[in-house]
Amino acid sequence: MRRPNREISIFTLSALDVLAMSAGVFVLLLVMLMPYHRKVLDAHAAIDAVRIAEADTIARVQTLEDLATLYRAEAESAEAEAVDVLQSAASLEQAAAEQQRQARQSKAREERQGDIETPLIEAIDLIFVIDTTASMEPVLREVARSLRGIVRVLEAMVPSVRIGVVAYRDRDTGLPPITTLPPTPTDQRLAQIIAFVESLASSPVGSRTVDEDVYLGLTSATSLPLRTEAKQAIIVIGDAEAHPHEQAQALFRAQTFVRGHDNRSISTLFVTTPSSLMHGNVARAFFVALANAGGGAFNDHAGSMIEGVLLSVFVE
Repeated sequence: MRRPNREISIFTLSALDVLAMSAGVFVLLLVMLMPYHRKVLDAHAAIDAVRIAEADTIARVQTLEDLATLYRAEAESAEAEAVDVLQSAASLEQAAAEQQRQARQSKAREERQGDIETPLIEAIDLIFVIDTTASMEPVLREVARSLRGIVRVLEAMVPSVRIGVVAYRDRDTGLPPITTLPPTPTDQRLAQIIAFVESLASSPVGSRTVDEDVYLGLTSATSLPLRTEAKQAIIVIGDAEAHPHEQAQALFRAQTFVRGHDNRSISTLFVTTPSSLMHGNVARAFFVALANAGGGAFNDHAGSMIEGVLLSVFVE
């Protein structure tokens, strides 16, 4: 007969006990690691905040750098304008000194022949006739930049100044051939005048001929409402001559405009551009002839725009 097993087992472990123990250990570990988990989340949030702040700072620095570049460009432009004005003022002072010398000589002669009063310029209507074909893009920018300086000098010498603009392009481009700003007082609407000139853009379409519609621009300028008591000065600025079949008409138009009027003149400012150089600057002779026909002054655009314009107005 087999004896029953009477061995006593002290430790017994069921599957439920194992599961409960594992769960307890997991909870314990979770409780122990929770603070560290929160710290990691907080660290990630802090890193993200630093990254956002860094990106914002970089954007602000870039904005400040862009503003600094803009202000430097404006300062350089203002400095260049000031230099142009000073140079023009010096040239005008020399011209004025020469005119005063001639006036003194003339006055001495007049005193010997009888008292004759020397007229003064009380008002001026200055009309720019500007070629806006594709080759003139740099010149248009320079005219816009120099216009304020031109007006400052004019207003210092003449009590009443009006400025008008006739912008022309060749008719074969299919674009409007004429854009006009009528004579406008500089003391009231200088900003409007400058904005108009700045809005002028060279033609995006090149013309099929080397010559341009100078005659059309000149005709429009001489038809503007100018003050009879004012000095009426028209300045044609361009790099190409009128169409061959219109050159004689342009010269005759200039002669007719100034004939019998001592207060009228048509001057020309010929500008050298890559396009004009390509054709040997042959248009220069036409601009000389046009100035002669209009009783004005011819100038090459060799110096500053301010100087060229003012010499065309006051030195004939």
